[in-house]
Amino acid sequence: MPGEVLRKPGGSMDTRAKRLLLLYAVLAVPFFLNDFANIYIKDFATWIAVDYTFVKALPLAVMFWAVSRGLVGWKEFGLRGLPPLLFIYYGLAMSVLGVLMDQYGYDFFVLFLPSESLGAIPETPQGNWLGWFDLHVGLFMVGVMEELVFRGLAFTALFSAGLNSFWTIMLSALVFGLIHWSLGPAAVAATGAIGVLFGVCLWRTGSVLPLILAHFVVDYVFFS
Repeated sequence: MPGEVLRKPGGSMDTRAKRLLLLYAVLAVPFFLNDFANIYIKDFATWIAVDYTFVKALPLAVMFWAVSRGLVGWKEFGLRGLPPLLFIYYGLAMSVLGVLMDQYGYDFFVLFLPSESLGAIPETPQGNWLGWFDLHVGLFMVGVMEELVFRGLAFTALFSAGLNSFWTIMLSALVFGLIHWSLGPAAVAATGAIGVLFGVCLWRTGSVLPLILAHFVVDYVFFS
């Protein structure tokens, strides 16, 4: 089964599981805290500075530190190669399905969940180069960081802790949805549903690479 590539390797599983779960928690915390910027920061340039610090630079620095110390390897973040045809197939499939779920899933969840958001990304000033940069480079980095943490590392940590495939997919999707808490319950549910879809793809392939592509495409379509 393709998902078995993410199963627990040998060694002291208790110690390894605790280490992986702690790293997962440490990397997830900045994403939860970053949503306060959507509530309290109204200036786009300031929001960019906070966002790039909390959910890009800081998690990336922690990742490189953990890898350099030999605590984890990049494969434990889901960075595994795929044959080109499989990468294209899953990348395109997840992009199309992800866009459809993003465009229509929210409308479904607002039928029975509150849609009121606590905050939002500040409006980009017309012609601002930061807006162009964030739409292209920033959104790509969002895809990279969120897939490495909330899919790749989440799966490795939760599998190591003894969860089966179903609960790993569901719990990682729940956490992924909750890091968007400032957008309201309906948005959390819609994002979590995409997390389930992406989780199934990771379980099948063992790689976050097609999901990074799909994540970028979904966000690009939404924000552009």
